[in-house]
Amino acid sequence: MKIKQFTKLSFKLHSWLGLILGLLYLFLGVSGSMLVFQKEIEQSWCKDLHQIDVPAAAERIPLDSLYRKVIFEHPHIRRMMVRKFPENPSDCYEFMLYLYQQGPTDNYLYSVFINPYTGEIIREGNFRSGKTSFFRWLYSAHYCFQIDKPGRLMAAIIALLFIISLFTGIVIYRKQIIKVVTFRAKFKFGNKTSFLSSLHRIIGVWCLVANFILFFTGFWMNKSLFLPAEWEIVPYQPKTFLIKGNLDQILENARNVAGFTPVSIMISAERERDIVVSGVFSSTTNLLYKGKGSDLYFDNYTNQLKLIDRIEEKSFPDRLYWMLKRLHVGDFDSLLLRWIYVIIGLTPGILSLTGFYLYWRRRWNGKKIIH
Repeated sequence: MKIKQFTKLSFKLHSWLGLILGLLYLFLGVSGSMLVFQKEIEQSWCKDLHQIDVPAAAERIPLDSLYRKVIFEHPHIRRMMVRKFPENPSDCYEFMLYLYQQGPTDNYLYSVFINPYTGEIIREGNFRSGKTSFFRWLYSAHYCFQIDKPGRLMAAIIALLFIISLFTGIVIYRKQIIKVVTFRAKFKFGNKTSFLSSLHRIIGVWCLVANFILFFTGFWMNKSLFLPAEWEIVPYQPKTFLIKGNLDQILENARNVAGFTPVSIMISAERERDIVVSGVFSSTTNLLYKGKGSDLYFDNYTNQLKLIDRIEEKSFPDRLYWMLKRLHVGDFDSLLLRWIYVIIGLTPGILSLTGFYLYWRRRWNGKKIIH
């Protein structure tokens, strides 16, 4: 195939992918950008979760007691994660429950927000209902379009198609790439069409690598949905699980590990499983290894530490997955990096809107010439 024919074919594919999937690109980009500042926005929006009345004594109920209260309310679950520890005296606890599914589209994530001083459940509900927090709903919508396994497969396919769109864009604008990155390509302000055309081209080139990273990592995290095993439904097991150990003691033991900061606690429904406290070591310097990539395993009978599994010592597939997840989420301490993620997250929507306008304008002009 000649270069001219290949370019023409790439242009058609690029246009049709943008037209068909443009709104989904827009939604994924905008929702992803909002999730970057989820914590800060929630602290302003959800005042009942972050501005709890602190009693004069300011004595919190033991975490283990709160855990057992949640289990009493929801006895038949697969797993439980203490997802959020109170960072300030007026913050609540968040317990995230993993429910059994009856079908592949069921939402299995359920949050319980609980007052650490009174034990009162402030909000609760699954991520589809929106009863707990708008951002829990938004996370599920971004992650799987609220239909779990089919949605995750859709997200993986959409990510692949966007990557194809990026490569077709390289073919179309191959002669302009060097001009753009060397600042020789300028915005054209002659009219709306020329301005949007230059905007589409310049943004597309400058955000090419970043958008590839975002969509490739999104595909990688959902690639397992291409395998039949991922579609199997775990049979419902109506059994209550109460650990023999004590979560407060386990958390204290985790904090006593030199340089370790716990971020979450995972408890499995199977009693023989260890309790896993995930977090970060101060000696971890790799930016992509931070967050909660390291794990401490505790015996759920004795509260004793059994294993330290640092992110640096995990298998390559586990380290790769965690790094790609960090790259996708953009949950970094640097405010500048997070704002860059927000801006990049908006570019798929900008490219979709400008691309649609240019396509519509070209079609309209073509019809006008014919008549």
